[in-house]
Amino acid sequence: MKTRIPLHRFSFRIYHFAFVVCLLGSGCNLFRARPEPPDAKAPPIPTGHLDKPTPDALVSYLNREASRLQSIQTTDLTIDVRSQGNSVSLDGTLLCQKPRYFKLTGRKLGSQQVLVGSNDERFWFYVKADPSDALYFCSHTEYANGTSAELPFPFQPEWVLEALGMGHIDPDGPLRVDEDKATYRLIEEAKLRGQQIRKVTVFYKGKAHGEQPQVKARMMYDDHDRLICQATVKSVARIGTATVPQIIKLEWPAQDTELVLDLGRVQVNRQLQMESFQMPRLGSRQVDLARDRPTGRGVVPAQFR
Repeated sequence: MKTRIPLHRFSFRIYHFAFVVCLLGSGCNLFRARPEPPDAKAPPIPTGHLDKPTPDALVSYLNREASRLQSIQTTDLTIDVRSQGNSVSLDGTLLCQKPRYFKLTGRKLGSQQVLVGSNDERFWFYVKADPSDALYFCSHTEYANGTSAELPFPFQPEWVLEALGMGHIDPDGPLRVDEDKATYRLIEEAKLRGQQIRKVTVFYKGKAHGEQPQVKARMMYDDHDRLICQATVKSVARIGTATVPQIIKLEWPAQDTELVLDLGRVQVNRQLQMESFQMPRLGSRQVDLARDRPTGRGVVPAQFR
């Protein structure tokens, strides 16, 4: 009999959200998150009868758009974090390049507070305010196989690349399309860490222009129809033939955590330096989530507490 992996094995957790609390310090308004930007105005709903598109048509659109976006780079990033009643704003940088290269830094007053990175082999993260003073890492293979600990930081790079419109969908997978008055919903059955999940991509029916996103949101649900995470695109930038989210909101309801990323002055499709995606040596130790047992308090998985 197989042991059922509970929902929190899917989710990305920050216990006591240490880095938010520490960054807030004395509660100075200088570090509080800005008011959340409004959603981009949706394109108008077309008049007359519309034929519901096939899954192949929507997948072809997503994969065509993804093929136009090879890399994203911004040194003008703003990160607004809200978690469990706390909030903070950080400045930062974001580098993404297919297929799995990713680097996000968050700074306060010029000092690096958060680092999340990924390359073809592994991903890692470091939070300066974490009392454990550890850099956590895990190979993509061991995480996908479910052999690692759950993630204590709510930011899995591969999913973020998908949310940014850089991921390709297998056209031969189990897919269907639902619709309501204003949107189409592409529904994809998939696996995460060996468990059945459902991915949903929401499209506006009207043709988007300017800052309006065509893809409204991407959601991931577990096999009990509970929302694991959601990415909502608030506005986009159109650069040449490429479309990239300008403002995107990432949510993890089970952790009462959300991040709003404003990419600022973003550049696309430049060849990025691979040295940027090497795992750094930060903190007093490195913790392999597939092998080591983290100790102490702070940003560590609950089962090791």
